[in-house]
Amino acid sequence: MGRYAQSAWIILFFATVLVTARPTLAVAAVTAQGVALGAGAGCSNGRLDITLTNNGATRESWRATNLAGTTLTQGEGPTNFPPGTSNGYFPQVFLSSQPADTAIGSYAYVGEAPPEATNTAEFFVLYKCSSAGAEVLLTCFGPYGKCPQTAQQGMARLAVPAIPALGPLTLALTALLVAGAGGLALARRA
Repeated sequence: MGRYAQSAWIILFFATVLVTARPTLAVAAVTAQGVALGAGAGCSNGRLDITLTNNGATRESWRATNLAGTTLTQGEGPTNFPPGTSNGYFPQVFLSSQPADTAIGSYAYVGEAPPEATNTAEFFVLYKCSSAGAEVLLTCFGPYGKCPQTAQQGMARLAVPAIPALGPLTLALTALLVAGAGGLALARRA
């Protein structure tokens, strides 16, 4: 095999492997579309406004926590979200009002029990409450397992910056670059 043919073959091989090995997304019973801190949320209520597409979910669960790890409210039961795309909310009224400047993590999921990434969507907002309202620090929504579930986990996520090299696209491009460099090195040796 000629030296250029050998280089092209190696690059083609790695490109084919990367294209066919890309991750596939499973269709979930629920797909998260968005989350926001709802009107009236503050030191006594962690209302989450969510948007989702429901393809047969049966359960929902919610919980709000503060940085001390105290559960402010929680619950679980049959879902009230109809099939299709809809907007809704979790009111999350706290058992006791929190002092101003308290960091609160408001979390909910809609899907199945036990929840899994393939059948459940989750929603999370970390915010600092005050008498004037709330300052949102972090929002997250997606398949189960993607988001923090407590205020402590949310603050930890804020403290650790994401590493871009861990993304699938960056990994694929890096592998393609290494394959190309390897092909060039082999071509020069021949």
